[in-house]
Amino acid sequence: MTEQPGEERTIRLASIVSIDIVGFSTMSERDQRNAARKVENFRVRVERVAAANGGRLFNTAGDGFMLEFASAGQALGAIQEILDKRPKGEPQLRVGAHVGDVIVTATEDLLGHGVNVAARLQELAEPGTALVSSEFRSMARNSPQSAFQSRGQKPLENIDQRVQTFEILSKRQKFMRASRRVGWMAAAAAALGVLAYFSPQIYTFARDYMRDHPQAAAEQQSAEVQPVASQPVETPASPVDTSPTRVAGYTFSDCTGCPEMTVLAGGLFVMGSPAEEPGRGRDEGPQREVSVAPFAMGKYEVTFSQWDACLAGGGCNGYSPPDGGWGRGDRPVTGVSWEDAQAYISWLNGQAGGDHYRLPSEAEWEYAARAGQPSAYAFGARVTATQATFRTRQTTPVGSHEGNAFNLYDMHGNAGELVEDCYAANYDLAPIDGVAVQADDCRRRVYRGGSYNDQAPVLRAAARRSTEGNARTQGIGFRVARSLD
Repeated sequence: MTEQPGEERTIRLASIVSIDIVGFSTMSERDQRNAARKVENFRVRVERVAAANGGRLFNTAGDGFMLEFASAGQALGAIQEILDKRPKGEPQLRVGAHVGDVIVTATEDLLGHGVNVAARLQELAEPGTALVSSEFRSMARNSPQSAFQSRGQKPLENIDQRVQTFEILSKRQKFMRASRRVGWMAAAAAALGVLAYFSPQIYTFARDYMRDHPQAAAEQQSAEVQPVASQPVETPASPVDTSPTRVAGYTFSDCTGCPEMTVLAGGLFVMGSPAEEPGRGRDEGPQREVSVAPFAMGKYEVTFSQWDACLAGGGCNGYSPPDGGWGRGDRPVTGVSWEDAQAYISWLNGQAGGDHYRLPSEAEWEYAARAGQPSAYAFGARVTATQATFRTRQTTPVGSHEGNAFNLYDMHGNAGELVEDCYAANYDLAPIDGVAVQADDCRRRVYRGGSYNDQAPVLRAAARRSTEGNARTQGIGFRVARSLD
């Protein structure tokens, strides 16, 4: 449907399902009336299935159908019924599904990012399958009938970020998966049974052999007590882990001098602050549930010593920020702009190899700062001087206070931390998949966490401030994030 000028629009979170009939153009060329009849029959069926699962058909376009559901679980049930109970003679289908924000017009049509992602996923799905986003899977995985197979990250047409995708397994695929598991377990059980049956005979043979061959027994005992270290071991030049695991809490560094990184599991969290939170700003809402993919976060803020290494290596725009007479070393680098931070990251990626390092998105930063807590601070409703550096005249060396539950330090206070996002006055149109908000003509960038000279409310996990992209402001620094792909 076409939106008319002046129509009232609202925004809501929805589970969107996009369906396409495979080979419709060929069917129409062969027999236009028969093709139209099949499309109409399918429309009747899909409308009935959607309604039975608490959803609705909100748009059709030739051989394409768009469905809306209030929850991903309802959408999953409808998708499985549509694909697994396809009547004989009905054409094959492609399905895509996503959970995201949609714009609701006065005519109850839906537009926006959530609809676009679902449609693009449908285009990538194989005939007879459903391809869904990580956001959809996260919200549907608790359904008793859910079963998914990862299909990796895929680029979507006209979507800036690559999307992590999953295929919904059909009844046949779930049966085959279960059969393989049962087969493996049966084989293992049989092996254990054989071992249990023959173990007495094996033990008797070994005992008699050792008794009749005492020299062999002595050699065996000697071999058992030899230290493993007696074998020559080649020691790497630098104990650098270049293959970080995705296990949450794992800490690694990609190269000598690279920031220490901590793996975060990702997941759903509520971003923003409630209206009753003391110190709340107008730009901290509306609150929304956001899905964050696994990633790694800098354990500490980037320090002066790390910045100076970049400078000595010919990077960082050749800029040496002043330290205010407080000293450099392990204090967080401050007085750098968003553009300077990007220059450091470019140099860092050159050192580590690849393009994995970046600034965290605003959603990733808040997820890391909260560390699973809904309160204003990771430590509770209040923060004290023993937990963070604030209301003082200078920074402190990174890690001077206790870390949060994710083993991240100084997420509150010390240095304000730049993130990737372009500043927006609220979250009305912000994505729910954890990606950064971008704009071609972005003038102001977000920074988070508060700094050494701020009051406590500015340190809250939800607090937001902004600065021009090229502004070098005392008290503003950054920490890096790293993609795990």
